[in-house]
Amino acid sequence: MRKFIVFLTVLLFLSGCEKKVEEIPEVLQYEEIQINAIWFSYVDYRDNMQNLSEKNFSKKVDEIINNFVEDGINTIYLHTVSFTDAFYDSKIYPKTQILPEIDYDPLNIFLEKAHNKSIRVEAWINPMRSFTVEEASSISDDFIIKKWINEEKPYVKNVNGRYYLNPAYQEVIDLILSVVKELVNDYDIDGIHMDDYFYPDDVTEEFDFEIYTERCLNICSLSRFRKDNVNNLVALINKEVKKAGLVYGISPSGNMSYSVDTVYGDFNAWVDAGTVDYLIPQIYWGYDHPTKPFKETLDEWIQVIKDSDVDLIVGLAAYKIAAEDIYAKDGKYEWIENTDIISRQIEDAKLLNTKGISLFSYQSLYEPDDDIKEHVNKEKSNIKLKLKE
Repeated sequence: MRKFIVFLTVLLFLSGCEKKVEEIPEVLQYEEIQINAIWFSYVDYRDNMQNLSEKNFSKKVDEIINNFVEDGINTIYLHTVSFTDAFYDSKIYPKTQILPEIDYDPLNIFLEKAHNKSIRVEAWINPMRSFTVEEASSISDDFIIKKWINEEKPYVKNVNGRYYLNPAYQEVIDLILSVVKELVNDYDIDGIHMDDYFYPDDVTEEFDFEIYTERCLNICSLSRFRKDNVNNLVALINKEVKKAGLVYGISPSGNMSYSVDTVYGDFNAWVDAGTVDYLIPQIYWGYDHPTKPFKETLDEWIQVIKDSDVDLIVGLAAYKIAAEDIYAKDGKYEWIENTDIISRQIEDAKLLNTKGISLFSYQSLYEPDDDIKEHVNKEKSNIKLKLKE
């Protein structure tokens, strides 16, 4: 269970003096709270945290955590593995190139600062998406994925300039699980979180033709084969997370057909098998969107978890605040014309008794461009009111 002890009182008798260890703040358990979460992504690291000394990095994290406390955020999905890299001191993956030449551990700093303010932190990983072909040149040949590339192993494939791991192979599964074990065993995280990067959305038959024909040709479709590979990975990660007594959840695309048929994230299978504690569908549309209006899409996702033990947390598009929705026709300006869309969506989520909400992303709300800052701050004020109700 939790590695932090909620309260320690130690009596020390040194030279006749009694000393007390100060109380460590309580971090509430997932089961006890309504989740008010935010994603802190590699983009937030890249744009706001580069080239900082440990002291200045710590000060920036203090600022971030204090903002969350003020606004009612109680959970952070913190990017920890974004491209088979590490935003922590890993013995398996190389340090991220997004924060070059740092000599401190970003994850440990975030954990300490967040837990001191009773905020949960889940380690957000992208297990299959790896580095670009260009980036590979600066990766050490000692790194296992670089070895696979150099040896032309089928475990990793180049898809339009970026490498992806193939979860059909046990060697890949073992690598991903080793990273999960490292995180849950070595860090006081509150869970493992994944988003919707499974198979690349433009994957071809060539990606896994060899292993598919060996195992499944004339037995199952390629689509079924890929879904089963992802389902197996999800189940095995869940098993490791549960050994540590933590929670595990996934944030699939809010577009159900895209999730299942394009990147092979079969969320219904995870719910049926109970291999996730929660889903956070990315319902990143407004109320007037012509094909994916928010309320109707939320209702569809409510049906997915109905009569199951899996929680629904609603992913909301803070990055669209004050922006034109270029993929919408009728509702393309609603994010510009309104400053209460997210707050209304939070209210809708509460009315349907969901487990909570998560906002994408930190930068969108707390580091907006100057020309939209006033608009964003109005929306943020409305969000704060709803989160603190």
